[in-house]
Order: sequence, then structure tokens, then C-alpha cells
Amino acid sequence: MNKLTLLLISFFLGSAYAACSTSTIDPTAPASRFTVNEEQGVVTDHATGLMWKRCVEGFSGADCRTGSPLQTTFVGAVEHIDSINEGDGFAGFDDWRLPNVKELRSIVEEQCTRPSQNEDVFPLKNTEAADDSATLNSMVLFTSTPTSYYDADDTYVWAVSFSTGILERTSVGEYNYVRFFRLVRDAR
Repeated sequence: MNKLTLLLISFFLGSAYAACSTSTIDPTAPASRFTVNEEQGVVTDHATGLMWKRCVEGFSGADCRTGSPLQTTFVGAVEHIDSINEGDGFAGFDDWRLPNVKELRSIVEEQCTRPSQNEDVFPLKNTEAADDSATLNSMVLFTSTPTSYYDADDTYVWAVSFSTGILERTSVGEYNYVRFFRLVRDAR
């Protein structure tokens, strides 16, 4: 099955279907591309030179199953990252930021849907969660990249859905959409 077929099946089955099509689609984010440092909670991507916080913000632990994901507005995400960088930082670094759209899309695994991510590198699901809102299967993450969409009353940035790996426009102003986010920094 191709990814489109899997997405359609997912849609018609109430979006509870998770699958990877390893026989028909080449991996876009193979584990061999990354070095995982479980002790520090970071992942280094050797193809892009980026270092990622392994867990979505709010989660922690080697399997990213401790805590709850932090959902906030775009401004709230930026302020949270600023507070991390002004404090002790994370994993010994104080230059964390929101990824741009190209960077965040670089960790989308095109072989998979619900979630569209390599779960060996970036654990995704909090099995203690009472509902699906606390899993990356359905999370939409902020990027720092503004869209060209024009709305006189609002400003938008791109976000990435880790259900399907697609891009979404998300408000940073008047409508103040609430999204999840992941930290990144330049490792080179």
C-alpha cells in the first residue's frame, strides 16, 4: 500500500489506524541517520547537523512517557524556550529554538502514518494518557516559518501534523491557535 492509501484508510476508519509501509516507500528518516543520547535526552541528526530534544516539550524520560505534552500559543512557546535558554538550558545548551518548517519536516517519516515519525529515534506515545490528545499520533507542532497567507487581522506560521506529516497554517495572533512544539538547535 502507498502512503495515500494508508491515509485514506486512516481517515475512513476514524483515524485510529497507524501503519508503516516499509516495503513500498524508502525511509526518509532512518534510525541510522541519528545518534540518540538517552542520558541527555537529545538526538543528533547527522544529515542536517541539528540536535533535537528527543521528547516533545512537556514529556521527558528515555521513552518520553513521563509528564504531559505542553500545549500553548506560538508566543507561549517562544517565551517557554526563552526561559529555558535564560536558565540552565537543556542538556548543557542554552541556544534552543523552534525549528523552521524545513527542519521539522526533515524528521517526518514518509513511510508511516499516525504517527509520521521514526519512533525508535523519537518515542511518541504516552500510554498513560486518558485520550488521544496526549499522543503525537494527533499532534500538530509549531514551526518558526511564517506563511504567505494574508489575513489583515492575523499572522500565520506553518505547523506540521505528525498524524500525516502534512503542513498546516496556524495562527500566532488574533486566533492564537494552541499547538505542541519540539526544541532544536544547531549542533555543528
